[in-house]
Amino acid sequence: MFGLSWVGSSPAPALPLAADTLQHGNSGHTVMAPVHDPSYAKWSRLAFHEAGKVYTLLDYRYIGKSNVAPGVVQQQFRFWVKKNGVEFPLIVSIRYDPVTEKVFTILMEQENRGTLRIL
Repeated sequence: MFGLSWVGSSPAPALPLAADTLQHGNSGHTVMAPVHDPSYAKWSRLAFHEAGKVYTLLDYRYIGKSNVAPGVVQQQFRFWVKKNGVEFPLIVSIRYDPVTEKVFTILMEQENRGTLRIL
């Protein structure tokens, strides 16, 4: 799992921006290591938050970014979710203005098993 313990009514946690702690060998020393905050991190947090309101989140993968129209960018994520005891893939698509970052739509749709894409 990817730290999904926040799923529920609490807000999504902030992802690490600059550093994360790592154990260094068997010495017990903790060191700070840089963590890359990808360009889609903000949108990933939003997708986790919105999908987590409806589903139990089990896993996820970033699909990608695309320009769908002039002034409209889409970020897509595939989640593996569970609802009412049934597990299935869910695609979350977030469309927004790339300049103002105003969100236009957040679409969540179950991906049909017959059309699953291998990532």
